[in-house]
Amino acid sequence: MFGYLFLAGAVLSSAARGFCAKKTSGYTPSAAAAVFTNIIRLLLSSVAALLFVLVTTDISALVPTPKMLLISLLAGVSTAVLLVSWLLAARKSAYMMLDIFLTMGVLLPMIGSSIWFGEQVKLTQWIGFGILLVAVIIMCSYNNTIKTKITLSSLVLLLIAGISNGAADFSQKIFIKLIPDGNIAAFNFYTQLIATVVLVITWFVVPKEPDTVKKIEFKKIFGYLTVMAISLFTASYFKTLAANELPAALVYPLNQGSSLIISALMAAMFFKEKINLKAVVGIILAFVGLITINVL
Repeated sequence: MFGYLFLAGAVLSSAARGFCAKKTSGYTPSAAAAVFTNIIRLLLSSVAALLFVLVTTDISALVPTPKMLLISLLAGVSTAVLLVSWLLAARKSAYMMLDIFLTMGVLLPMIGSSIWFGEQVKLTQWIGFGILLVAVIIMCSYNNTIKTKITLSSLVLLLIAGISNGAADFSQKIFIKLIPDGNIAAFNFYTQLIATVVLVITWFVVPKEPDTVKKIEFKKIFGYLTVMAISLFTASYFKTLAANELPAALVYPLNQGSSLIISALMAAMFFKEKINLKAVVGIILAFVGLITINVL
């Protein structure tokens, strides 16, 4: 029961983060500007994680073991790569196509947990995952009717995003399994901190104009960035808690499928994107896939 509650918290946090990301997308005029705003977001998320650790437990929880640092390194680098590839792919009009590759990335924690940790993946769960994937493909087909077609460069970025998303998810399961008594909030703090460092390095190597930072309208987006930062931490924190209670074959497909449905509904309700027959069919199939994964 608690696993599903934690998962619901992760999905709602992801929805809040996605809403704010959509609202702020028009205020970052270049890829470099978006990288800089993501650095701010990750710094704020790291502070939120740090405060949560200090409030809920002893400061000694922040003393990492070498094993914890290694797993946090995997999670942090994967998170940073996901953010950058997601950003670049979205700027190439491949926004909805991200869902199909992020969903395919779920295979990594599912298969990895089955091989290394002996978590069983039932046939019905594979079938449900397949139905969910078909739903995502239909949703992406719907997206292609209102946006430009995917390019080869976008395809490469989407593949990178899917793999990095799967690696970030699998790192949570690795942490739970290898450090069962570890502090999840501290793990997420180091994850956000390492991701911040990677993005800072990216900032120094990405092409940019001298006045890139000045063009960012911080007054208009700082509130959204703050909500995104808190949501980034809570989504990762709750998903890690859910991974401690539920097998990977449930946690990650359910998280991705639920996020897909909520994203489609938010696009229609708040951003006036028209939902046609393909979108409706995609949402219905996503529901069927989630039920198959969870119930059958």
